[in-house]
Amino acid sequence: MKRNLAAVIGITIIILTANDAAAQKKSATAEVITASDLESHVSFLASPLMKGRANGEESLDLAAAYIATQARLMGLKPGNGNSYYQYYTISKKEFDKEKTYISITKGHGDSVTIRKPIYQLVPTGPADLSLSGEVVFAGYGIKSDKYKYNDFENIKPEGKILLVMDRAPMSEDGKKCRFEEGSWLSTMNIQMKLTSLILTKPKAILVVTDPKSGFSSFGDASPGLAGYLASSMSLKGEKQPINPMMANLPRIAFVDASVANELLEGTGHTLAELQKQIDSNLKSNSFVIEGKKLRLNEVSIQKDHVQSNVAAFVEGRDPLLKNEIVIFSGHYDHVGITNGKINTGADDNASGCAGLLSIAEAFQSLGKKPLRSVLFLWVSGEEIGLYGSKSYTDNPLFPLDKTVADLNMDMIGRVKTPADSTSETPMTDKFSVFVITGNQSKELTEIANAVDSKSPIVLDYSLSGRNHPLQLFSRSDHYNFVKKDIPVLFFSTGIHTDYHTPGDVVEKLDYEKMELVTRTMFQIGFEVADRKTRLVVDNPFSSWNKK
Repeated sequence: MKRNLAAVIGITIIILTANDAAAQKKSATAEVITASDLESHVSFLASPLMKGRANGEESLDLAAAYIATQARLMGLKPGNGNSYYQYYTISKKEFDKEKTYISITKGHGDSVTIRKPIYQLVPTGPADLSLSGEVVFAGYGIKSDKYKYNDFENIKPEGKILLVMDRAPMSEDGKKCRFEEGSWLSTMNIQMKLTSLILTKPKAILVVTDPKSGFSSFGDASPGLAGYLASSMSLKGEKQPINPMMANLPRIAFVDASVANELLEGTGHTLAELQKQIDSNLKSNSFVIEGKKLRLNEVSIQKDHVQSNVAAFVEGRDPLLKNEIVIFSGHYDHVGITNGKINTGADDNASGCAGLLSIAEAFQSLGKKPLRSVLFLWVSGEEIGLYGSKSYTDNPLFPLDKTVADLNMDMIGRVKTPADSTSETPMTDKFSVFVITGNQSKELTEIANAVDSKSPIVLDYSLSGRNHPLQLFSRSDHYNFVKKDIPVLFFSTGIHTDYHTPGDVVEKLDYEKMELVTRTMFQIGFEVADRKTRLVVDNPFSSWNKK
């Protein structure tokens, strides 16, 4: 019922707002792709109505209905027989909010139960467990020979529960780190602490946001990562890989500041005071919290949900080559709502969905179609593990041995700002776009470069390759095609500071740049689809481990 209701609502809205195609007929070239059309699509897909397009939510079905209806209005052929949808099932695991809690017991037997969100890092996502023990406050949980700083020097954490603050020693205003490395302020600074923390052999590690951050919960401080850790999803029936190393690691979870406040009550300390002392003299202030024990109880629940990819195609003109297909792909899901705030995902990836719709319209408007067919594939499940594209490559609508290439787009709408200045936020300027590839086909790269020579947009390959630290080559939907020996090009304008936050909004996109990027992608795809010979894959994925 929910799926049908979403479709009806989506189609009704579209019919009421759609432009009369006959009255606005455009030329059959890349000129069909316009900044205004791109903005219109993004504005709908990234509107508050869509509630962040989270996997497993009805709003994602509404986004799919919008895309499918647009494809139908353009006259594109359904990609799955008579349907534009390819369904698959995901299993979603969440914490049972009633049965998941932290209980703090005082020496005389009184206890306080805290039912605030828990975000588990190790193992990642919701799990089932119950553990209890004494608690040791261990400052920031850092041991650094460089700064002669050690939060563990006066304590024995083995077998106990460690309570540590996020980040590292800070300036008075809490905006600058007293250690030189900028990574201490990053979302995942916990990674820099893991080795030292694990070597102390604690039973569990509970991380709270430091008072100078201004946040009381990890969900407020890092909504994108918190949303990811709040649940876990998998393709139904697919066994999740078990990392044997995880079994030997302590539980690591981000908890609400109220847990620290309750533990410290009666000790003569507050978290803010302890942080201020540590920050002022760069000396540890760790101690056992006497007379109290903490119990962590986690219970998970699992539900199945059916969701879809959306697929539409333009048939090629050649009687034989039309059986081969060039794919344009992009994901339409996002991370939904975190702590009451909508992550609208304008750039990630309403921008790519809009680009895909405009490219589809350009191909459909061609009086003379390319030799090969062209499939437009909007996938879901990207944010939770590339599941939509995996579902497609495991159960392709068109034979994989007839699939010539995949051109994937993910976040194609932004221009670098002064805030995008770290190695973790690489961004392109007004007239450039990152193209990420594993160099599976020299011919594909040559075609892209030939188109680039005539385009105002510069193709930047600097984030390419399997060994780049950001690993963008394996972080979007093209990678599932890579693993099937299908050559890919992945287009992105970069990872801005609004990535996976409520700040990723429609007003911050540069639609003129989007127009240039999308037109360039259209032209590259057309050249691949219209050449008489198929691309040679001279460096397939299947050969990489043999080299």
